[in-house]
Amino acid sequence: MSFDAQAVQVHSVAEAYLYLLVTPCQSCGSGPLKQRGDLTKTSSVAGGWSLATACSACGVEGSIPFAIEPPPTREQARSDQINPTSARSGAIDLLGWLTLFQTILAESQRQEDKQAARQLAYEAAQCLDEALKFYDADNELPIEDAFFSEASRRRFHDHPQRFSRSTWRQRRLMLPDTKVAARLAGAKPRPPWWQFWRR
Repeated sequence: MSFDAQAVQVHSVAEAYLYLLVTPCQSCGSGPLKQRGDLTKTSSVAGGWSLATACSACGVEGSIPFAIEPPPTREQARSDQINPTSARSGAIDLLGWLTLFQTILAESQRQEDKQAARQLAYEAAQCLDEALKFYDADNELPIEDAFFSEASRRRFHDHPQRFSRSTWRQRRLMLPDTKVAARLAGAKPRPPWWQFWRR
């Protein structure tokens, strides 16, 4: 699998791993992509970070270069925080964040371990926070450049009612406050949350 040499711009290590879950394979068009090992800091690729991948559908292997801004510290590289800034993602579009929210929340509800369930609910809440950045405060529908691919734009034009801001804001009110959840989550050392998605 060959990706463009230009690095994918993300705001955290966590966002890089999430990017795999909503990125189709360039070989077969299916997916999602799976990680092969950890995100690695390297000077040999654009952006300075590289993540080896494999398509879960066809098995084709490759790697994706990433640039992380702001540059993470060692502690931040293991953090659950998806985006420490107020900026919108340039890697994952609105449809991607909504898909991640629904996928991670469903996984949270399947967990028997309460701590694992809370951790995933916290991640789902952050994905919805990222999705809501693609709306203006006074509009029900997303901003014009909220979708990065023709497939995403087609989904929106076919079913605009599914992208109503008030619907997703209401869902967000039912989820944990991310600042409170982050403090609670930091009470005990835990493995990186994306380990859930290696299965």
